[in-house]
Amino acid sequence: MIRVNGELQNFIAATVSNLLSEMGIETRGIAVALNGEIVSRSEWSSTLINDNDSIEVVTAAAGG
Repeated sequence: MIRVNGELQNFIAATVSNLLSEMGIETRGIAVALNGEIVSRSEWSSTLINDNDSIEVVTAAAGG
């Protein structure tokens, strides 16, 4: 089990890229934090997700 945006999820995702793909999340305009640390886009495919990790996916929004 991992926590995604505050909710427990039962995903079998080896990497951040895998998780985003499995969840059907469009990767354009988003940022990802793993256990409170921002993961750069270039590291998504190599950053492993472990049981009990916490992932935050944030979408950029335009406006003022």
